[in-house]
Amino acid sequence: MVRHRHRRSLVYGAAAVAATCAAAPAAVMTMHSLVNQGAPSLAALTLGLLLYAFSREGSSLPILLVFFGAQTGMNLYVKTVLSQLVLDEDRGLRGVPIGFLMTAIQQLVAFLAFCCFLALGRLVGSPYEVKKLTSSRERVAVLCFSAAFALNIGLNNFSQTMLSLSVNLIIRSCLPLSTAVSELALGSLVQRPGLTGLQWALMLAGVLGTVCVSYVKSAAQDVDSAEFSPLGLFCAVLSICAGALNMVLAGVLGTGIKLNPLDSTFYMAVPAGLIMILFSFVEHPVHSWRDFPAVTDWAIVQEVVSRYPWAMLPVVISGVFAFVYNCLQYTLVQQLSATHAAFAGSFNMAATIAFSLCLGYEQIPDGWHGHLFLLAIAGNIGAFTAFNVLRNSGK
Repeated sequence: MVRHRHRRSLVYGAAAVAATCAAAPAAVMTMHSLVNQGAPSLAALTLGLLLYAFSREGSSLPILLVFFGAQTGMNLYVKTVLSQLVLDEDRGLRGVPIGFLMTAIQQLVAFLAFCCFLALGRLVGSPYEVKKLTSSRERVAVLCFSAAFALNIGLNNFSQTMLSLSVNLIIRSCLPLSTAVSELALGSLVQRPGLTGLQWALMLAGVLGTVCVSYVKSAAQDVDSAEFSPLGLFCAVLSICAGALNMVLAGVLGTGIKLNPLDSTFYMAVPAGLIMILFSFVEHPVHSWRDFPAVTDWAIVQEVVSRYPWAMLPVVISGVFAFVYNCLQYTLVQQLSATHAAFAGSFNMAATIAFSLCLGYEQIPDGWHGHLFLLAIAGNIGAFTAFNVLRNSGK
């Protein structure tokens, strides 16, 4: 029965992926670049879904392929939309750099997609039942989690408009450290085993790799570069702090409420979207638009809609992709062992960075900076992979 439900979820997910992938090139002539650049991820996702549909139960290869295709594809897609999509080559306008407003759009579109999912389930006679919140404490917790989630995703998307994908992902890999520091701050409020000296050493080694990558990028780029910005670095760090805040809130509020991605979308998408709409009125630099003054996300949207209205389509589609991605990830990754999931996540991050370099999203710095850049990335990924394996094995 569980297997049947997983397959049914995959059918819904595959249908949504196919529909959105087919709609973009048809509506936007220049969107073929998104398809070309995402070809490896799309191929892995398609092959994984086909293998999963016809493979025997317990096979890990299809799950790993889907996880690889979905994770690398989503990272590359969002980065392309935010800072790589060519709007006007002559004017130096690339991407739709609306990190906060894009997060709001993603959440609201995801909520609409979930409503369509509910309606479809009722039409086919297999309605989905949303988990009910039974107490005021749970309702307050969900609102607080919505705020932390909005800051986590919104600040991350905003930082991607000012950082290369490699720096952004390497900083995101440091989430275990911010979580561990939060656990120390909470003390007895968090009922989790402490970390060993080796685990702390591995995390610090991973952070050292992050510092080296950031240093190399800052030394190799000018202050207005779209590959590195001190403000982008600061926001990326704040983003992982917001991610750790979820755990802090769970301890303080005394609730371990568990919501799958569907229930989370139902309860948290609208509050998170409204919070990000408020942030979209904040002025910020626009590094991917050459010689453009600091403006708000709304001003950027007005400029895009007046001159390049087609460019808003991939922004809206990203909300559907985000919804499908979260559902696929929840449905499949929970079938992997914790160790396999840790290795797969680290491999996918390395592959995404490799794709970013191969697709020309960023350049390897010249000389010894380039060697340090690659060694630091390898060290960071290796250290946090080892940490996750040790943590999940209880050693």
